Amino acid sequence: MFCFYIYNNIGIDFMTFAGGILGGLGTIFFMVFNGVHIGAATGYAHYACRPDTFYSFVAGHSSFELIAAVISGTAGMVLGMAILKPGRKTRRQAVVDAGRSALPLILGAASMTFLAACIEGFWSAQPLEPLLKYAVGVLFWILLGLYLVFAGRVDGAKVADGY
Repeated sequence: MFCFYIYNNIGIDFMTFAGGILGGLGTIFFMVFNGVHIGAATGYAHYACRPDTFYSFVAGHSSFELIAAVISGTAGMVLGMAILKPGRKTRRQAVVDAGRSALPLILGAASMTFLAACIEGFWSAQPLEPLLKYAVGVLFWILLGLYLVFAGRVDGAKVADGY
């Protein structure tokens, strides 16, 4: 299942990103479609199945997978805005520049999705106590939040000096 998770989820990330070339409409479609799909699956699992089994399964990898989906959507909208508002550039040049600036986003999202697939394939299905899985999930959300807040920060004085 690990390889399927990588293939499927990274494919969704890239489709969401590439949909931006349609003026952002493809990205919006994939974001809404996946949001509705995830919501429907969660609602069904909550009411028709054993919710503790479902939630403990998704707790560990949800942070990386969901944030990666949002970052993929952001990268797609960067492309979409280049189509819709190229500014003083030609659309072609605006898309090229937007693609260059969105590349780190989509590569980061793919890396996070790969990490989510590793967790989903090798940890999520393990028969462990749900409380342990919830604790690990909360820890991953906290660590990811701290990373997103503090990673890449540059000292303001160094930026002002041109370093």
